[in-house]
Amino acid sequence: MHMYTERTQVLLSPAQRDRVERLAFEQRKSVGAVIRDAIDAHTRALGTNRLAARDSLFALEAPAPDWERMKEEIERGELT
Repeated sequence: MHMYTERTQVLLSPAQRDRVERLAFEQRKSVGAVIRDAIDAHTRALGTNRLAARDSLFALEAPAPDWERMKEEIERGELT
């Protein structure tokens, strides 16, 4: 079990709240767990898309005055 230490307040529309509560009930989870799972899924997808974009840039092997420097800059960008 995880120890959660950060509290965040999120305002939802009534329809959003209903959907989250329905999912929580169906999955036998808390509303918080459903929201955390959604955040994890979304942020993992973003990370995967960024890595795929980086890899496609590297595959181009486009001419550049200093390819190693450019590659380092691209790699550093994935950490921000």
